[in-house]
Amino acid sequence: DAQIFKKVDDSKRGIPEALFIENVEAMCQERKPADVVARLQDLYSKYQYMQSSIVAQRANLKVKLPDIGNALETVNHLIAKRDKAEEGETSDYTYQLAENLWAKASAPPSQNVCLWLGANCMLEYTLEEAVELLQTNEANAKTMLKGLEEDMAFLRDQITTTEVNIARCHNYGVKVRQKEKDDAATKTPGSAPSGTPASFAPPGRREEELPAREPGTYTWKQDRDEVEVSVALPPGAEKADVKVTILADSLKVEHGGKPLVEGRLVAKCGPNGSTWTMGRGSVEISLEKAEAAQWPSLFEASEV
Repeated sequence: DAQIFKKVDDSKRGIPEALFIENVEAMCQERKPADVVARLQDLYSKYQYMQSSIVAQRANLKVKLPDIGNALETVNHLIAKRDKAEEGETSDYTYQLAENLWAKASAPPSQNVCLWLGANCMLEYTLEEAVELLQTNEANAKTMLKGLEEDMAFLRDQITTTEVNIARCHNYGVKVRQKEKDDAATKTPGSAPSGTPASFAPPGRREEELPAREPGTYTWKQDRDEVEVSVALPPGAEKADVKVTILADSLKVEHGGKPLVEGRLVAKCGPNGSTWTMGRGSVEISLEKAEAAQWPSLFEASEV
């Protein structure tokens, strides 16, 4: 874990700092790529929980600050009225009885005011004490809000770093598994006679000369933990024109705003652990299975 994150001082509210993994291959020498991704995803979920907590605290403070300011303004107004009032003089006030219902009242100057502290608790203070208390509360709230903004910015950076680490480690794991499959296929005795080239393509045939697939057609294969999907694209397709939407229970591939492949998956996948890249005339999609089990098909029956 020391290569994934490090603890920081209390000024960052105990938020661990995510470390960018420079050498993914070295990191995955001691631990399996899937284990590293799982640890990163656990850290990522903790960051998301911290983010939701900070967002709630920040929203609460943004609601309280105007209330504190209004209360402080009211108390200062009472002090000004008290200082200017002559003996026996009363002042007129307008106060709210209910929503859209206001009333007027006359009252003599007062030396005290009651402040609502919340939780069904109200205390009486002198006007000077009330001003001091409200000013302190306002200053503390502004300081806390500033700290939350700084923490939120710091947390966003850690979330971004962790997302990049997850994607890089996951992609490395895909390459490792693919290499293992290729090696296993090479070692497996084939039916071809001795001396026959391993590739079925004629000598000198270039990959780009292979017949192109019809746009929107797809092929797929799976192992215990992943499903790999290859979707054919129209000739000359650019990455900017391609949009891939991976949800827990569905997959959609679009080109120029038009769906090429769309359907409900036969089982759930993990969107955070799934990736896609552009290949030669195709989109290569790697879906992380939510549960390690064989899929009977890619999409549910009647889905395209």
